[in-house]
Amino acid sequence: MIKFINKIRSNLQNTSSTNSLKKSLIKAATGTFGIKVINAFLLYANSVLLARVLGFQEFGSYMYATAWVNLLVIPAVFGLEGLVTREVAMYQTQSNFNLAKGLIDWSNRVVLLNATGWAVLTSLIAWGLTLTSNPSQLPVFVMAMISLPFIALSRLRQSTLQALRHIVIGQVPEMLIRPTLLIASLSVIYFIYNQSLTAFYAMIIYLLANLLTYTAGLFFLQNCCPKNIKNAVPKYHKKQWIKSAFPMLLIGGMYLINNQTDTVMLGILKSSDSVGLYTVANRGAGLISFVLIAINTALAPNFASLYAGGNLKRLQQIVSNSCRIAFVSALIIALILMIFGQWFLLLFGAEFVRGQTAMNILSLGQLINASTGAVALLLLMTGHERDTALGVTISALLNIFLNVILIPGWGAEGAATATAISMVVWNAILAVFAYKRLKINSTILTIK
Repeated sequence: MIKFINKIRSNLQNTSSTNSLKKSLIKAATGTFGIKVINAFLLYANSVLLARVLGFQEFGSYMYATAWVNLLVIPAVFGLEGLVTREVAMYQTQSNFNLAKGLIDWSNRVVLLNATGWAVLTSLIAWGLTLTSNPSQLPVFVMAMISLPFIALSRLRQSTLQALRHIVIGQVPEMLIRPTLLIASLSVIYFIYNQSLTAFYAMIIYLLANLLTYTAGLFFLQNCCPKNIKNAVPKYHKKQWIKSAFPMLLIGGMYLINNQTDTVMLGILKSSDSVGLYTVANRGAGLISFVLIAINTALAPNFASLYAGGNLKRLQQIVSNSCRIAFVSALIIALILMIFGQWFLLLFGAEFVRGQTAMNILSLGQLINASTGAVALLLLMTGHERDTALGVTISALLNIFLNVILIPGWGAEGAATATAISMVVWNAILAVFAYKRLKINSTILTIK
């Protein structure tokens, strides 16, 4: 009788735990999706304003410089984003607050030093070698590099809040505050003073917005960090952290290559005009990944906790359900973009309508990306970062090779094709690894 009562009690506790997890995931994913929708509106409004205020050529120069910032932020963060999300979540579950405090403090020092070094080094190289044939590009580029440490530290702070389960509030500075500041500044210039801008002065606004965003994020972290972590005496496992950070650094670098190399190589092999055209097309296709990103953001700490507890059955259920939701949502958005994409591109100006084909190609790639769910995140949060690094590296090298071949002849359409093909290869490899290592099918073909 006692055993029977204990079994019922255990089942009730498991049910309660499952319901609690489901509610927290729904809350985090819904909140993240809502922020992403608002952020998308702000980003596109900002892009439209930039295109109008700067003009076609200056807009391309601005986007070229910010593409380099986005490229360099990965080595600047040093792979510590994923490490902090995974390890701090696990440390908090294990009540190991000393290591959590140590990792947070140590990672911020490393990122500050590393990001500053990359900013100085890259600016010196740009000054000495002249990265572009346009002399006016250099001041824009250097000003963009000054923003790099603030952006890198903000990315790390967002990962920290994600690990601490403050998922929605952690995204507010980057998703809402920064684009709002940019839009407000550009709107005053465009609508009130009716003035045009150069890329250099637009980049000054970009720098100030990033500085204020960093300050706001630091305030949120101070208020959300639990007292048992704040008051803990920091303990360090530096060798272990560095060992785990290197594969994540490689993953981040290769992942960014799949997202930014096309933009950078377009600027090198073609022109800043092509960069502006492709950037707008890529922004349109990026709408497809909204739901997947929202779900992934909520899932990251829970993947780590479920795997650590050996609950692989529950892990498979979450992976399968999230993949179905992401794919159906992606399919609807992709069809809308392919049918009505011309009207979306017209928002930026008549010149950008030429990006319709590139946007269609990128949309197909994003649809395939959604069909494999959160496979990269699944491998990372379960300690299989080396497998992830291998798959993403193969994809990134393929992307570079295809960009070199396709961009000279096809321009923006060639860059889009290279990115879409590499995305397919990357997701296929990671899906195989996920099943081989975890016996979990991460794709839309999973049978319930």
